Amino acid sequence: MTPAEIAETQRAWYRFWLPRIMIGTLVFMVIAFGGQWVFTSTTDFIMTMILSFFIAFAMLPAVDYLSGRGWKRGLATATVMFVGSVMAIIFALAMAQLVIDQIIQLIGRSSGYAQQFIDWVNSTFDQNYTIDDVVAQLGGYEEIALKAGKTAISGILGFTTSLLGLLFRALTIALFVFYILADFPKMRAALLHNLRPAAQLHVDTFLSITVQKVGGYIYSRLVLAAFSAVFHFFVFLALDLPYALAMALWVGLVSQFVPSVGTYLAGIVPFFIALAEGGPSTAIWVLVAVTFYQQVENYLLSPKITANTMDLHPAIAFGSAMIGASLLGAIGALLALPVAATITALVQTYADDYELIESETIESPDEYSARMQAIRDAKDRKRKERRAKMSLRSKTADDDESDTSDDE
Repeated sequence: MTPAEIAETQRAWYRFWLPRIMIGTLVFMVIAFGGQWVFTSTTDFIMTMILSFFIAFAMLPAVDYLSGRGWKRGLATATVMFVGSVMAIIFALAMAQLVIDQIIQLIGRSSGYAQQFIDWVNSTFDQNYTIDDVVAQLGGYEEIALKAGKTAISGILGFTTSLLGLLFRALTIALFVFYILADFPKMRAALLHNLRPAAQLHVDTFLSITVQKVGGYIYSRLVLAAFSAVFHFFVFLALDLPYALAMALWVGLVSQFVPSVGTYLAGIVPFFIALAEGGPSTAIWVLVAVTFYQQVENYLLSPKITANTMDLHPAIAFGSAMIGASLLGAIGALLALPVAATITALVQTYADDYELIESETIESPDEYSARMQAIRDAKDRKRKERRAKMSLRSKTADDDESDTSDDE
């Protein structure tokens, strides 16, 4: 082939492929940027749908239970949603009372706090300031009142706007949840109807495990939250703390539904309220009560209640909560545990299970348990032997003293 023919062949290649590469790149960029724009524009809707399915799967076992007892599907859905809404409203009202009362008390004590601060400044820096001097520096009482009024109006408008937006979103989620619960059997049948029999089995298994894990997670957490709330309610009443119901609900729900750090976060509010109302001794009793109940829950209540609902290693639970929080914030941290439990259950369902090979470096769970039990038994034997020796020495010493007294 001559150089001219080679050059012509290369130019033909460029003429054939270069336009296609450019068009393909342009199409890819349009799809990528268009998809990003669509995802960004519909983020709120996607989050609404995720929350709707999560809440619906959590309520689905109760709706199925009532429906299996002869209730109409719509009536069962409405009843379960009504009970859940009442519980949420009670918690919101209790927490609102706590927050509002604390704000009112803070405003009422603001003049006293200001006087204490001025007294500290005067004693520390050898000054002679008064409240009137500070007010004059800030522009006078009228100027302060005007600025406070503007700030209050702006805050009220912002709070009202946020409250209306939250109410609209809650109603939207409630509407989706109702339709999902009421028509879930039809939705499930319609989805499976378009799949092959083998695929239907896999999808049906996935849906069943998801509903079981999400529903089991919510109900087990609610049961544990109820135990925690009742215990702390009576503790707070015994310590004569204000807002006992609100703080008990706060400790119960936050400690169960906030992964990993929920217990510590839940104990902060009653600790500081006890510190402010009853002093250090009352705060210490609150800390002791929270710690004591957490141990009782970890070793007695939680293993029995969550035995058939959540099967997650603590490290996996903590890691999934961190990943969920980084992706979707607080909502992601809340959804992470049932999602991780569902994935774990699916892996256990479909993954192959093989026998461990014979190796000095590999120890099966049964072998580990047997080895640890042998270590505990050995420690118990040594402890009993030490006690027997001490008892023998004590008996010998008593006999010697008795003989000495007889000789005298």
